[in-house]
Amino acid sequence: MAFTTTVRWRRPGEAAHPLLRGAVRVELQALDAAELARWPDPSAGRPCPPAGAAGEASAAFTVPDTAAGLRLTFSVRLRAGGQDEEALSVVQRLSVARPGVLVPDAYRIDRFAVHLRRRGGGGEVLQEVPSTLPSGMTRSFLGRHPLLRMAAKDTPEIDTEFLDATNLWWALHFRVCRNNHEDGFNPWYLEPACNDRPERLRVLLNTRATPMLWFASLPPVRELPGETSVGGYLFLRPIGSAYAYPATWPDVLTTPAHATTGLRNLCRYLLQGHTRTGKAKITGLPDWHQLIDHSPDADHPLNAYSFLPCGMDHALDRTAPKLVSETRSLRVLLLPVPEKDSPGYGYGGIVGPGNTARLSAAIRLLWTRGGIGGPGQQLLEAGEIAPPQPPQPGAAAPATGTLRVAQDTWVGAYSSGGHALWELLNDPGNRAGVARALVFDTVHFHDRGQARLLDTAKARAAARRPGLQARIVWSPYAMGRPPSAEFLAAVRGQSGQAVVWPKAGSAYFAAPPNPANPWAEYVFADARPWTAAKFPAGQLSGWWHQFAVFAGEEIHGDPRDPASISFMEATMTP
Repeated sequence: MAFTTTVRWRRPGEAAHPLLRGAVRVELQALDAAELARWPDPSAGRPCPPAGAAGEASAAFTVPDTAAGLRLTFSVRLRAGGQDEEALSVVQRLSVARPGVLVPDAYRIDRFAVHLRRRGGGGEVLQEVPSTLPSGMTRSFLGRHPLLRMAAKDTPEIDTEFLDATNLWWALHFRVCRNNHEDGFNPWYLEPACNDRPERLRVLLNTRATPMLWFASLPPVRELPGETSVGGYLFLRPIGSAYAYPATWPDVLTTPAHATTGLRNLCRYLLQGHTRTGKAKITGLPDWHQLIDHSPDADHPLNAYSFLPCGMDHALDRTAPKLVSETRSLRVLLLPVPEKDSPGYGYGGIVGPGNTARLSAAIRLLWTRGGIGGPGQQLLEAGEIAPPQPPQPGAAAPATGTLRVAQDTWVGAYSSGGHALWELLNDPGNRAGVARALVFDTVHFHDRGQARLLDTAKARAAARRPGLQARIVWSPYAMGRPPSAEFLAAVRGQSGQAVVWPKAGSAYFAAPPNPANPWAEYVFADARPWTAAKFPAGQLSGWWHQFAVFAGEEIHGDPRDPASISFMEATMTP
């Protein structure tokens, strides 16, 4: 008996999104019993006729009574600024168990390859422009595509919360720059001496919450043990990193400020500073002095540029292998781009409910785009039964074993990003889903943050989840004083962990010479001999605020020494 099935890409009652308008392509092919085994073959099957006009959130089809199965093909292509790129793709087989009952039992996805195109050199900044494209090979799995669920027995629903705009981003914004000039594009992230893995950066667009624009930094570990859980680390930058950009499509992606102000702000957090001996490698870059890890001013060291790079990519690279080996888990760093003067302290709707599901959606999309795991590794939800895995032809020594979407998230914030963090933790559902909170000298820690973190620890305990890990770095600038002993004891009393840096306590925050802060002695080494006049207390306080994110306590020679450990790295370790 023929029946009607509806394919949805928005939830019931959810409004259509401008990003998806005109960008969605959906087809349904009816397969007979003889065609089920060769279902990916485009010559197999016959189109199911539309059952009425397609809408902006769904499309209905008539399934003939001869169909033993269906091939669902769904894709989103984004078009902006004269460029056109695929942002999401789902190819799923649905067996017809009986009329009106569909079972998702097989799917395939593209196997992607990274291409680096070298541009510039000589009188221009050398840059390596990444693109991640289908290799022409596919991966095949049994079961349900990670971006698909059955909303009803006959209703496949595609998760379109996040779209991958990475290739489109570089196509719109990349420019070759003359040495020591920005020329409408900040070249820091793509310059090999600054970044040896530019392909790790992915640009995502969110269709459910503002801000719409997100960056994701992928960890270096690709060959993962079976049953590794993969989750998100949401980092909320201070609202000082926000700038005005449109919140409408396609302007949200095409605005030129992203390529200059936006990339500069992003690089400040992701890239690692260059040492005194290494800075010669970057002297052709525009404003290269903002990419060093020390103050070069011998007479007035506090007048030098104080926003030293935080090295989050480096910390992720150092800690990811440890997380995998010691905890069988991995984290992807996610940085939404705050919007100036927008609600939620620059972070709009993401400070509201649904944080765990939102980060899960990002992880699932990144897996489908080849960003996580080996070619033979399937991604499933926690507790989902792993189906048999068919062979993956053409894969060289493929990693095997199932990967899992983590059931929890990490959330972190720096400085005025604490406003958004405390708002996010004001939601009970968000609290129960947060496994680790990483706090870097945030505002309102004592009058708001401690209570929210303790509520989070209690929510974890009530839900019988592993205890909250609170990792806290303070300075006299924003937090003023370390967390109270009562707060730390209360978190630990809820089976949680509370670790505070600097270990040296208040002694860390004294001007050089200061053996309790060897990192400061490195940063200000050019100002020797040190005198009290070179370090006015009020001005130094602002530097201590920066130390919370770019510095640490354990330094051996310089920050790039393998034995040196920054606060950023220390908070991300197992």
